[in-house]
Parts: sequence; C-alpha cells; structure tokens
Amino acid sequence: MFKKILLATTSADESKGAANLAFAMARPSHTKLILFHAYGPDEEGWSTIRYLTPSGKVEAAAKEIETHFEKKLSGIESYEIKVVPGVPHEEILRYARKQHMDVIVMGPHQVRHNQLRTWGMTGSTLQKVSLRARCPVMIVPPDVPRIYPSSHVELSAEDRSAYKILVVDDELSLRDSLKEWLEEEGFTTGTAESGEQALDMLAAQDYHLMLTDIRMPGMDGVALLNEAKKAHPDLAVVMMTAYATVDTAIAAMKQGALDYLVKPFDPELLMPKVIKIHQDYEVTKGRLKVAFSNIVLATDFSEPADCAFNFAVEIAQYYDARLHIFHALPASEGDESYFPQKVIEENIENAIDHMKKRYAPQLTDTVNYSLESWEGAPHMEILKFARWQHADLIIMAHHSKERDPEKALIGSNVIKVASGSRCPVLSINRDFVPSCGS
Repeated sequence: MFKKILLATTSADESKGAANLAFAMARPSHTKLILFHAYGPDEEGWSTIRYLTPSGKVEAAAKEIETHFEKKLSGIESYEIKVVPGVPHEEILRYARKQHMDVIVMGPHQVRHNQLRTWGMTGSTLQKVSLRARCPVMIVPPDVPRIYPSSHVELSAEDRSAYKILVVDDELSLRDSLKEWLEEEGFTTGTAESGEQALDMLAAQDYHLMLTDIRMPGMDGVALLNEAKKAHPDLAVVMMTAYATVDTAIAAMKQGALDYLVKPFDPELLMPKVIKIHQDYEVTKGRLKVAFSNIVLATDFSEPADCAFNFAVEIAQYYDARLHIFHALPASEGDESYFPQKVIEENIENAIDHMKKRYAPQLTDTVNYSLESWEGAPHMEILKFARWQHADLIIMAHHSKERDPEKALIGSNVIKVASGSRCPVLSINRDFVPSCGS
C-alpha cells in the first residue's frame, strides 16, 4: 500500500509508537523507509543553524538514530537515515515533496511549555506538517499499535511451536497451569522454579518470551529481569505480580519489561498479551505484515472529506478491512443552546440517509462497511465510536471546512483526535490530489 514511507523521528521515546508502526509497514519487500530528523536550533537560537553541519552535530544525530534503531533496521531491506539542519516542519515537508513520499509517519509530539516563545510561531511541528502535507500523515500514539496479521499471511502451528516461552514461578501449581494454557495454544513452554534456574535454562537454549513472578525466594523477578536482559537483550519479559507489588512491576517496565499481569489471572487475560507479543515478533522477522481490520472514516460531507473517503476505500480494499463511516453531529448551535432530542434524532437519520446516497453506491460489492452518526463534540464522538468499533485506524480530512489556516492550525479536530486516540490517525490534506479524482 505504502511503498515510500517517511518516518519523522528522533531517538526519543515520544516517537516510539510511530517508529514501531513504520518499521512494521516497511518490512514487506520493495518498500523504502526514510528515517528523517530535522535538527533544529539549540538554546542559542536560529542563527546557529548554519554551523550545525560543520560542527558535526548533524552527523552525530544521524549516528545516534542509527544506533538507537540498529536492531529494528536489521530486518529492513531498503532504508536511509536523513538528518538535516533547519526548521523541523519545513524540512519534513520539503523532503516529502521532493521524494514523492506515499505517507509521513509521526508521533503526537507534545508541545513543550515554552515552545511558542522559542519558535516564535503558533503550533507544533505535527500541526504544521499535517496542515500542509501533500501526502497522507499517519499520527501514531506512543504505545505500540496493535499489529494484526494480514489475511494473506497466516501463522501456522509450526510458527507457534517454534516460539519458546519460559515460565518462572516458585509455585508449582501456577507453573503447571501456565504451561498447560500456553501449550494448548501451540507454544513450546519450559518452566523454572527460581531465578537462578531460569538463568541456567536461558543459557542452555534460546527463549523468546519469559513470564516471571516478582516475589520469589533468592533472586526476585526484577533481579532476574536485569540479569536476563544483560545476556539476552532480545528476550521479551512480562512480570507477574500480586496487587501489593504493582508499583514494582511498573518500575520493572522502565528496566525493560514489556508488560505485567496481576495475579490471580485466567487464560482470557494472559493469552491476548502472549499472542500479541508473538505477532510483534513475527512482524520483526518479516513473516507477518501490518494489516488493518477495522477502519473508521470520520466525514463532515466536505470536499476534502470525500478525498479522505476515496483513500479510505483504497486502504480498506487493500487490507480487506471493514470500513465504518461516521459523522459526528454537533450537539449545539452557535448560541450554545442544545437541540431538542426529536430534532437531534431527525438530524441523525438525515445524516445516515445522506451517507447512504453519497457513499453507498461506491461501496456496494467492494468493501464491507457500516454507516453511523452520533451527536456531540466531534472529536469526542469520533474517539468514542472508534473505541466502540475496536478501530485500528482512523482516517480524517485535515481542516476540511476551515479556510483560515491559522484558525484551523489551533483548533484542528485531527490533532484533538490524534491526541486521545488508541490507534493511528491518518490525516488527509486538501492538497493531497491523487485520491480526490481531480
């Protein structure tokens, strides 16, 4: 779907989710990934930009990014790291246009407290890029987005049996239960009754995932985590804890643990975590590619929203996904007085009828779809609807009705949705011509 991906990134954790998704999308063959970083000025101001390249800071920044993503880059066939000095949004937009990128992937970078004063202009890099980009902009939350196996590439029983899991707990009954649950799902499972035994087993053979209790006699789970990660940095670790040690489990995540489970738990809580970790592993090995299964298109019936619709249909067809078309009906007029309930219900019915006439003829026999309209604050209703539909992608037109770019820049629904979304948000700009049919 996307053959040329620009990841606007740094080595900071704020772009972790965007990086993970961009790497996953880039793993299929014939996809080019550009890791792009615009090196802005330091505290000395914009006058120092001309000296950044001669000083070696640009080269150092490129090396830092390459080192940070070294392991993930090993699975990418075609990539390039590009670091340039300059104003971040201007350089991102300039490079994306010049190289004809298919999509720009960014994290919802938080605006620093003093950013407006430092930059001398309104808005964040994300706002400016999404406002003026000529290609779609995918905004990804910091948490790693869920990876869905493609309908074209399914995991086999051999894939699961090759994935080895080590369960570490001093309680025999829990070890046996976990081993039984995991092996019922097809995973190869070993058990250890102590941290010391677990380290011996890790040294004897490769394991991909370790589930370890925190409180154990001798070496506790946190100490085991640290020792295991030193010798086996690629090992995924999930902590198991009682309520009394939840804070310890959360602290362990800062030291390299992926997640934690509060005991007692049942297979319905455990297996989704294990399956997701396994899917992520298979993605890094190139045996799975990213696929979206539930796509929400937010429309306001504007011309740019039609552009977003056309692109959403393409993505839904490519990924064989269900497309949920949604219209948020504002709950109040300009004087802030609420509409009567009867009027709201009539407006919702009219909106759905309008969607049927406007979109249904192009969807019949092409994609599986639904049409829905709710009333309320648009960005809030979009987020609620996306959660209700378990969406893994939201598609919106950027500033579809606001013609004044400065007003749109500050109050964009796209930015509001991206800030609260649990899944990536794809922003389609009015300048993105190819899918608009013009």
